[in-house]
Amino acid sequence: MAVQFTRGTTAAIICLFSAQAAYADLTAQDVWTDWRDYLASAGYAVTANEQMSGDTLTISDMTLALPVPEEDLSISVVIPSMALKENSDGSVSGILPSPLPIRFSVAETGDDPEVEGELVMTHTGMAMTITGSQDNMTYAHAADQVDLAVGSIIVEGDTVPTDLYRGKIAMSGWSGTTNMSKSSVRNIEQAYSVGALTYDIAFQDPRSDDQGEVQGKVSNLVVSGVGRIPNDMDPSDMAAMLKSGFAVDATISYGEANSSFNGTGDGQAFSATSSSKGGSFAIAMNETNLAYNVGGNTIAVSVTTDALPFPVSVELAEFLFKLAAPISKSEQEQDFAFGLTLGDFVMSDMIWSLFDPGGTLPRDPATIAIDLSGKAKVLVDLTDPEAAGALAGYGSRPGELNALSLNTLLLSAVGAKLTGNGDFTFDNTDLATFQGFPRPIGAIELQLEGANALIDNLITMGLVRSEDAMGARMMMGMLAVPGDAPDTLKSRIEINEEGHVLANGQRIQ
Repeated sequence: MAVQFTRGTTAAIICLFSAQAAYADLTAQDVWTDWRDYLASAGYAVTANEQMSGDTLTISDMTLALPVPEEDLSISVVIPSMALKENSDGSVSGILPSPLPIRFSVAETGDDPEVEGELVMTHTGMAMTITGSQDNMTYAHAADQVDLAVGSIIVEGDTVPTDLYRGKIAMSGWSGTTNMSKSSVRNIEQAYSVGALTYDIAFQDPRSDDQGEVQGKVSNLVVSGVGRIPNDMDPSDMAAMLKSGFAVDATISYGEANSSFNGTGDGQAFSATSSSKGGSFAIAMNETNLAYNVGGNTIAVSVTTDALPFPVSVELAEFLFKLAAPISKSEQEQDFAFGLTLGDFVMSDMIWSLFDPGGTLPRDPATIAIDLSGKAKVLVDLTDPEAAGALAGYGSRPGELNALSLNTLLLSAVGAKLTGNGDFTFDNTDLATFQGFPRPIGAIELQLEGANALIDNLITMGLVRSEDAMGARMMMGMLAVPGDAPDTLKSRIEINEEGHVLANGQRIQ
């Protein structure tokens, strides 16, 4: 329900601050008509009172209603007043009062109660100018300060006391532009920045002692992206949206960020802090592909809870997650990729002492990094729920793996280090040699450093018995050969066209 409500209010606010490019006289009615068309194409029922006086169109009691059948709920947002003023240069100014109360309600027929309330937006130094033509508008907007605070909350007709909650988001130094042009689809190009964003949220459960609060700040927030929105789409049918042209390619980056959280749950108190020197989030999606790319630098997290006698703190110099995958049915091979990096991971001595009180193991920063790429055929549209359901019911394969490359493998921790790379292709006509898995052809090169020293340390700690360590060393001797440096092993694992598995030229299967 929270996700659907966020979607509803976000669409309304975006429509107020952004939209469409270029170079002809606009009327206030042109802008208002485009807003209504845009919201209606996204599934909203839009009603409002309109009054034109001189060069200004005043819009009052603007109501956006969105039914969400799959969640058995409906959402409505009411914006009491706004104005569009025609300027002598052919542009239109958007005028929002301050404060601006935004009423919302979420009605459900399921177990969750009906909720309504009010968000109050205040701003200083706000300016919004729309230029262009009916089919191509550019919005330039800026504000010194924009705040959005939770006002009243009513649950099943009862007003929640204000001392049980608070919520505020504050943005300073906000500026940007959005261009929208209409053809067979609505094309969107957007770029804006926020100098600093802060948030302060708290709640108290009136029926128990459970409570929590979170505060934080993000600096130098930058959002940019392009997208295509069909002129008539059903937001609840993602497969149909993509087929009709929906696409998005957006990136959010930020500078230093920090947050704190504390509360009580089930009678236990807990608190946490986090910080980062910066990071980014990117998403791209169209009919054929989906891609995510998430990264962060110099991340630190500290947690204190009644369940533990000491605080838990970890640090990470680098975090990276990436995923690129085909999502539509095709007879052609398509590229995919996956990557994960946890760079220079460090734990506090308190955590180390739980399993290594004597300090036997080296406590150098640990790193995990893996980077994969390849080619595959997708045999079913993965965004189509009916196709995915039929796939699960019949136990069919969703696709064919044709090629896989291990571009990077790095596992470095407690004095040992494993690296590797390799390439494989796959014969999908042979599912017998490897018991239902397509037969691979290719090789992987591996190198392991410090394995024997790690085993010796584990024996000293009593975590591994000497006889078990002997078996592990024998296995390494079968699969690897000595490397160029002391306590180094290397291995080439190969699968040939006959389906034979070889280790350093010796057949093991």
